[in-house]
Amino acid sequence: MAPVGNLQHEYSGNDCLRLKGHEAHTEVAYLLEYLKICMFYSKKMFSAFLKFGGYDQEDILIHKARARLMQPSFTLVCDKKSKFFLLFIRGAISTKERLTAATAAEVPFHHIVLNEGQINNVTLGYAHCGMLAAARWIANLAIPHLHKAVREFPDYHIKIIGHSMGAGIGAILTYILHEHHEFSSCTCLAFAPPACMTWELAESGKEFVTSLVNRNDVVPAFSKVSVENLRAEVMVSSKLDDAQDQAHLNLFATISKGVTFIKSHMLSISHPMGKAEDPNSGISEPLLKQVAETTQPEGNGPNIDCEQHQASLVPNPVQDFSAVSIATSEEKIVLVNNDNVISVKSVAGSGFAPQGDVNINGALDTEESSMTTKEEQDLLKQNGNGKDKQKEPLPTCSPRQFFPPGRIIHMVALASPDPNHGEGSSSNEIISIYETPRDLYGKIRLAPNMIKEHYMPSYISTMESLLEQLQKDDTVDTITNDL
Repeated sequence: MAPVGNLQHEYSGNDCLRLKGHEAHTEVAYLLEYLKICMFYSKKMFSAFLKFGGYDQEDILIHKARARLMQPSFTLVCDKKSKFFLLFIRGAISTKERLTAATAAEVPFHHIVLNEGQINNVTLGYAHCGMLAAARWIANLAIPHLHKAVREFPDYHIKIIGHSMGAGIGAILTYILHEHHEFSSCTCLAFAPPACMTWELAESGKEFVTSLVNRNDVVPAFSKVSVENLRAEVMVSSKLDDAQDQAHLNLFATISKGVTFIKSHMLSISHPMGKAEDPNSGISEPLLKQVAETTQPEGNGPNIDCEQHQASLVPNPVQDFSAVSIATSEEKIVLVNNDNVISVKSVAGSGFAPQGDVNINGALDTEESSMTTKEEQDLLKQNGNGKDKQKEPLPTCSPRQFFPPGRIIHMVALASPDPNHGEGSSSNEIISIYETPRDLYGKIRLAPNMIKEHYMPSYISTMESLLEQLQKDDTVDTITNDL
């Protein structure tokens, strides 16, 4: 079953690097400043955003307020104080933006690294379809303005900022801009980034994309593959629960059969003429028969291993089938593959067949072939046994695992050994920040606040508590060094 509960310790293991000291405090304060501006752009009126950031209308190079499908809201600002061109991308606020996030098909996306105008390296991979389309749409609109702005202010740099879906789009957009020599200094701050690209692409962006994750935020690990793996684990857990129920039913059936056996012999002794059914018996023979049929050994039931179960459903390109028989209580269904056309034929049958009857290799098992009816043998002779001629393999396609992009730093809340420690968000917590490996985000970890901790106010609250903790630790280290 998927991990459940407070699993923050998994983000502070031996493979995780703790960030502390003055440098960590400076970086967190820097990130908090831009996250607050991003929240004003996403949540407030545009006039409030301008006032909070200290921008004039003339500082706005481009602004798209209304979001459409694959066309998110964004703005490009010239920040003269920091000498940055800041591009803010809004997350999934409106319905059309949520549809962009829901368009999660994987599409090819390749990152070309240039060095002095020449191709130095190419990273092949796949990315989130909706976010990639949105990033390319923004690039087509913003690049002409950036070309003009960079020529006017050659010492300015480009920074892309986004939260949630905006972070994923911003990261992909940064990859696109890096393919232009004049934008090679472009960087991205991705707050609560979604899993939006394959491993190699995500790794190649560690130098220019910084992804910040808060506590148990589920979005950085949320992808088609991780959701499917979680579903499979839940199914396995439910199957195990069913197996325990079946064990109880088996025990009940065994006890009932023993009671019936003893009663029948007691009746045969008291009535030498033969066995008679006890009218006062609370357990009837039909009920016992039904219980016995519903409590067959687990080996004859469906396999509780979901991976094996899925493998049996996915066609194997190496294997082939010409005739597959599935026996039921009323009829026997035969799937016949003739000239790449699969047809279904019903043949009358009787009795129950074990679920192991299905043979996807096209050849019937030894036990099954001995019970094959005459009609079924004629069908097999007509269509072959599946090995006489080669068939074109059936194509298979498994989804690819997506990960959050770039360098990942994770704010972790651990229980304090001292219950009276700290004055942050909780007196029983110590907030720390770690640089974490990417493989931690290939699996969904269930937690009570995994949705709530994705929102920007929760990020801001944790970052403020983290700054207090870093300041306190830095003060203690300074005093210790002085002594």
